[in-house]
Amino acid sequence: MKPPPTFPLRCLAALLLWLGAAAWARAEPVPLVVERLERDVPADAAAAVVGSSDAGFVSQPYAAITPRRSRGVWYRLRLVADWNRAEPPLLAVANPQGLDLVVHAPPDYAGVPASVYRPDANPGFTRHRLMISLPPGLRADTPVYLYVAPERAIPRGVEIMGAAEARAHDLVWARLDILLPSIQLTTLLVVLCFFLVLRERMYAYFVGHVLFLVLYELYMFGIGYEMPPFDLAAPMRLRVMWFAAAMATLLLLLFSMRFLDIARSSPRLARWLGASRWPLPVLGLCALVPGLSRGWWVEDALVAVVLLIVPLLLVAALSAWHHGGRRGGYYLCGWLPALLFVIVRALQIGLQWPLPPWLEFALPAAFAFSGLVLSFGLADQTLSIRHERDVAHRLAERDMLTGVLNRRAILAHLRATFLHARESGSPLALLFLDLDHFKQINDSHGHAAGDQCLRAVVRPIASELREGDAVGRYGGEEFLVVLPGAAAANAMVVAERIRARVQTMPVLVSGTRIGLTLSVGVAALDDAVATPDALIERADAALYRSKAGGRNQVQAHESAGVEPAVGT
Repeated sequence: MKPPPTFPLRCLAALLLWLGAAAWARAEPVPLVVERLERDVPADAAAAVVGSSDAGFVSQPYAAITPRRSRGVWYRLRLVADWNRAEPPLLAVANPQGLDLVVHAPPDYAGVPASVYRPDANPGFTRHRLMISLPPGLRADTPVYLYVAPERAIPRGVEIMGAAEARAHDLVWARLDILLPSIQLTTLLVVLCFFLVLRERMYAYFVGHVLFLVLYELYMFGIGYEMPPFDLAAPMRLRVMWFAAAMATLLLLLFSMRFLDIARSSPRLARWLGASRWPLPVLGLCALVPGLSRGWWVEDALVAVVLLIVPLLLVAALSAWHHGGRRGGYYLCGWLPALLFVIVRALQIGLQWPLPPWLEFALPAAFAFSGLVLSFGLADQTLSIRHERDVAHRLAERDMLTGVLNRRAILAHLRATFLHARESGSPLALLFLDLDHFKQINDSHGHAAGDQCLRAVVRPIASELREGDAVGRYGGEEFLVVLPGAAAANAMVVAERIRARVQTMPVLVSGTRIGLTLSVGVAALDDAVATPDALIERADAALYRSKAGGRNQVQAHESAGVEPAVGT
């Protein structure tokens, strides 16, 4: 078991530091007093803005608004000092997903709805933050009232800034909002190419996971609610994010089970993960139905399922890695940061913690990083599959005893070489070799000795061949040698060198020296040879002449017009 590579983790740390610096690169916020109306029965808008409820507002030690699930909440915001800048002030609300506000600002305190889901939201800005225009020359003694509709009780930071400063911050957010999904989409295209070529379902799962993950991020950053055609889902509000999160988690689970081969490394864990996937499509479908998803129970259930699945995936990766799988190492290196951030994000939603800026950008950054690392893992797996295919192909065409080509492979090679020689007009020769007295060796010394002799005779044959030549076991103790580009005279020379090497080669079996000899038949391609089988018949006929003439000699087919080479 080898540790995962540390270089990708260093790259992730550098990326997160850069994102954190970009997210926090801002001027000091304008001092702001945020007060909350603490009453069991909410005051109406008229009572709140005329000051009759001022006694019920309680100052908060932090600049944030926190909704309630059960009822709406009133807030009063006041500057510590008068706004003296030439540019008008803007109220920025962080993490605006799910929020519905009504803003009552001076001088008339008319209620103005504000939400990132509205078509007229944030003119001139992205929807990463909810930007609300305030009147110029806002005084410290002139409050702004906010009515926050019922929503999850997650604190959302608020601050007042100038328009120029707001645009500078919005530009940073826009760059990050586009950069991280773009990296993931690039990874998606690469893996999509793998899928189109290999047709492996695992790649389709990964592509689908990244697609839904990018969709989730687009709506989380607010881009989806203003970018055609994604803006068509704006009426679904948070439900489209829940649906995308459920589908992304489901496809990640299916991909992980195949990529890690969990069924082999940990069958029991595979059963648990297989059972835990079924709530995800159900929750995704429920998110699409407005009546079923009312009351946030879909998001609560989704958070619970994610908190169950993610630790199981980490255990599965550790198990695969422990069993020596390279995939487990790639998975841990790529997905460990992202899955840990998913746990933190799920806890933040479930426990209604504030969403810190580092988590807002770190989670998509970790997913972008994991996509890149997993792309390398998928490429590595593709190479492994190719290697296994090549090994299987090599084993399928090799003789198990001698290691040379088997009968089917040598005949296929002969046919291909024969066609090429015919088309190009180049010479071609064939050697038909037979180990003399092989039956006597088996009868006298046993079949194990005969097998050892067959393996031994391959070495001197292979030592005399050029690149492009091929040797194969035709059957029993018979071998074929294909010599492309060789005329009959050249083939006779090669055959004689092989015969001489075998004759002088010592073969020891259980301390006993066995002498081996070869009979060889040589045939060459000419106009009278119409098929590869006809060439084999000529070589076989020449071999018959060699054996009939006393064995341990080389004979050419009579059509070749060369003298035989007789061994001593």
